Amino acid sequence: MSQDRLNKFRTWMAEQGVDAFLISERHNRTYLSGWFNFDVERAGMLLVGQGEQILLTDPRYDEAAAKEAVGWSVVVPEDRIYANAIAQAAREHNWQKIGFESMDLLYGEYEKIQQAGDGAYTLQPFESSLLEQMRMIKEAYEIECLKKAIAITDQTFTHLCKWIEPGATEKEIEAEIYNTMLALGADSPSFSAIVAAGPNGSMPHAHPGERPVQRGELITIDMGARYKGYCADMTRTICLGEPAEPRVREVYDAVLKAMKTAEAGLRAGITLREADALARNSLEQVGLAERFVHSLGHGVGYQIHERPFMSRRAGEDEILSAGSVVTVEPGVYIPGWSGARVEDCVLITEDGCEVLTKSPTELVIQE
Repeated sequence: MSQDRLNKFRTWMAEQGVDAFLISERHNRTYLSGWFNFDVERAGMLLVGQGEQILLTDPRYDEAAAKEAVGWSVVVPEDRIYANAIAQAAREHNWQKIGFESMDLLYGEYEKIQQAGDGAYTLQPFESSLLEQMRMIKEAYEIECLKKAIAITDQTFTHLCKWIEPGATEKEIEAEIYNTMLALGADSPSFSAIVAAGPNGSMPHAHPGERPVQRGELITIDMGARYKGYCADMTRTICLGEPAEPRVREVYDAVLKAMKTAEAGLRAGITLREADALARNSLEQVGLAERFVHSLGHGVGYQIHERPFMSRRAGEDEILSAGSVVTVEPGVYIPGWSGARVEDCVLITEDGCEVLTKSPTELVIQE
């Protein structure tokens, strides 16, 4: 656990006028407590007061939580109902107002907590807290973990370029990605890989299928390794041998130029909208902006998609901060034909960005 993180969060709590805060979002829970658990089964919650730090969990996780969440009081309610334990702690410490993460806490859990504390406290919803802002700025240890995850992803791509050949199916390529990442030391893939060949490339989040890849067509591969909880994210679009038609290279070159243009213009202090516009304006010059159907990129960390989000829909006052690690991933998708996306992870600095992804961006893979 980082005491500095906890102190900052407690200061923010006091500014919000809450006596305690209930943290149910699993990545925030790990970030604040040090208990490394991304279990989707609602494995536990944190209850933070100005002098108290309680980790609520169940018998499946109490031993691991006690080892990893140093300085936290691990509580395992006998009935496995967190609401009663929350109400008991609130009465013991005279917490009259408890904040909670309204975008994560299930309504059924909210009702139980509210009923258990009837007359003792009120619950105050927060759509987001200081934790999301803190997580945007990566500490030195986090950057090192991200660099390692990205390096494993780069090594996987190097292997893939030597291994892949016409006739391999999208699913076979997906399996090779996973096996290679694990062999190189990854915890796991950071997300389900996308392998989209030929016409499947027109779908940004296509699922790998039984289609064999062919010479001369675009093949989009989006993948990432997870290392010590931290996620890498990289996309490369390749072609086995020379493109079958001139349009293949024209679309690819436009996407690659948009990515390079964005990377050249990113720096701390520009708005998230301005960041998105760097690539979008580049594609506008060649008439492809309308085929760029998603945002420029997003933060990476414990989650594969986390703040900040470089988007046309971002708030006008939302800016990039030094220390953020974000993806830069313009893409063009043409239904009925194919598509291309190229993506790096970069570290935002005061006067630019450091490109962390090292994989080459050449289109043609020589057989």
